[in-house]
Amino acid sequence: MGPRLYSISSSPLTDPHLVSLTVSVVRYENLHGRPRQGVCSPFLADAEQDTPVPVHVQRSAHFRPPADPATPMVMIGPGTGVAPFIGFLEQRRALGHRGPGWLFFGEQHRATDFYYEEELTGFLADGTLARLDTAFSRDQRAKVYVQDRMREHGPLLWSWLQDGAHFYVCGDASRMAKDVDQALRDIAVVHGGLDEAGAAAYVKQLASEKRYVRDVY
Repeated sequence: MGPRLYSISSSPLTDPHLVSLTVSVVRYENLHGRPRQGVCSPFLADAEQDTPVPVHVQRSAHFRPPADPATPMVMIGPGTGVAPFIGFLEQRRALGHRGPGWLFFGEQHRATDFYYEEELTGFLADGTLARLDTAFSRDQRAKVYVQDRMREHGPLLWSWLQDGAHFYVCGDASRMAKDVDQALRDIAVVHGGLDEAGAAAYVKQLASEKRYVRDVY
């Protein structure tokens, strides 16, 4: 059985002896009503304190905060996809990097699913985070997702990209990442005046410059 990969949600500059993870525990009933569960997440959730856990680190060469302290960063991290961006923000705070940060976070219900609400409020308060836009899909009749919030703020998002912002996406690869990619292209068309082919080329260029990077699963 292969390893389970999780994004690190902390910075070694905050505590060099601590590595934090953000894990959603997989438990469900199958079609026959039998309880089923994942392999790794229930083990982590149910393990006694001080249980040894074998780990290894898989480097992600380009998925890291911008080296330039003034570079803006836009982070799309719904659900547990918010994990690495907590580390990004901790890193920038520890280094004193004041480039603006903008996080889009989404989940089902604000009351129960607003991961890291206290930490994110703190990042907003001290200026490490300039903007936080949330999408809680089940809190109103019409479902709202992070890509909808991107489109709502399309003019400003385009302005950030024109100012050299790096654009990061973390989370579900099967739908979310594709929907976010399409929203990015749509913003390039609507607010950048590009045609469909031009928007696709623009997004491809962002990726080739390592200004559009993804950690999706």
